[in-house]
Amino acid sequence: MIVKILLIDMIIIAILMYLVILGANKTKTAEEREMEDKEQIEYLKKYNRRRNANDK
Repeated sequence: MIVKILLIDMIIIAILMYLVILGANKTKTAEEREMEDKEQIEYLKKYNRRRNANDK
């Protein structure tokens, strides 16, 4: 019984978290999206450099 309640609660929390993330993404401006994309690209470049340095 408790397991079912916990499972239902976790599903509800997961749905609410998804809606919060989805709503936050919709309110971003084009500049914010562009800046976030640049940050992600820069992170991936640094990650690849570190990964390649560790492989040698």
